Amino acid sequence: ENFRDEGVRIISIGDSVDFPNNNDWFKISIHFIMNEMPVTETSRKVKNVIERRQNDGEWICAAPYGYIINTHKKFEIVPTEAEIVRKIFDLYINEGMGYNSIANYLTDSGVPTPRMSEQLRKEAEGKEYKRQVKAAWAIETIHGILQNDFYIGTLRQSKYTRVKINGKSKKLDDGNHIVHEDHHQAI
Repeated sequence: ENFRDEGVRIISIGDSVDFPNNNDWFKISIHFIMNEMPVTETSRKVKNVIERRQNDGEWICAAPYGYIINTHKKFEIVPTEAEIVRKIFDLYINEGMGYNSIANYLTDSGVPTPRMSEQLRKEAEGKEYKRQVKAAWAIETIHGILQNDFYIGTLRQSKYTRVKINGKSKKLDDGNHIVHEDHHQAI
C-alpha cells in the first residue's frame, strides 16, 4: 500500500501482478494477504515458543559479561570477568566514580572489554571470531552492567517487543517483564 500510494510500479511475476498497468487493487491485495499469512503464522509460533521458554526461565540470548553458558545450559561465572564486574560496582558505589571515569579507568588499566574477553575465549577454543573488537570501554557498557539486575541473580526477560516483524523494538513496562529471582549465582 505504501508503494501504491507513492506511485511505485509493483510487479510480481509469480502472482501475475503488474500495478498500475493491471489496476485491480482488490485482486492484488488478496494475493499479498495470502502470501503474508504463512509468514505471520510462523512469526506467531516463534513468539509463542520464545515466550514459553522465557516463562520457564530459559535464557535465549548471549550470556552477560561475567558469565558463560555451560554445556548443561546453566550460567557459570567467569572468575576473571566477575572480578572486573565487582570492581565496576566498587568504583561506582564506594569510590563515587561515574560511568565515563570507570570506562576510562578500565581502558587505561588495560582491562579487556567484554568483546575482547569473548574473542580471547573463542580463540582459546580454536574458534574463529569475526566480530569487531574495541580496546576502549564504552560508557554504555558500564551503564548496562550497573543497571542490570542479572548480577544479583535475577533473570529478567521480555523487556522489549516488536509490533511488526521488521518493526522497531518497543520497551515494555517493568510490570510486563518476565522475572525469575534467585535464578542463578550472583556476582
